[in-house]
Amino acid sequence: MNYTKINCKSLANLQTQSIHSSSGSVIYTDAPKDHDGNGKDFAPTDLLATALGTCVITIMNIEAKRRAWNIEEINVIIYKRMTSKGPRKIKSIVLEIFMPQDLDYERLKVLQNIALECPVKLNLEESIDIDLNWHQGEIDK
Repeated sequence: MNYTKINCKSLANLQTQSIHSSSGSVIYTDAPKDHDGNGKDFAPTDLLATALGTCVITIMNIEAKRRAWNIEEINVIIYKRMTSKGPRKIKSIVLEIFMPQDLDYERLKVLQNIALECPVKLNLEESIDIDLNWHQGEIDK
């Protein structure tokens, strides 16, 4: 069978626990403060935005590995905006993608094109505005 099993259960105070059955990894969520929660863990919509950011990093690293490229650290800062009217949902996700300063133009272009094929992005892009903004060098702090 080709599926991933994840066991989710509710906990007290609007929190949840999810266990990845094959690895045993555990993720906790909490409702955000502006939605009756404590905001002490990722909100479920935060995880969706995080899935996009980590998928982009992962798919670029897979391509780099296949091409035997030694890519230094890739960093992504994610900005998630929720709707303010109507049903509560994610309005937009912006990824600020920071690539290594010394990455040459050809490799950067290959990785940018690969990022467009991120499975999470492909599944979300018809319902959420998604922007990928590219930078070379370290994150401005």
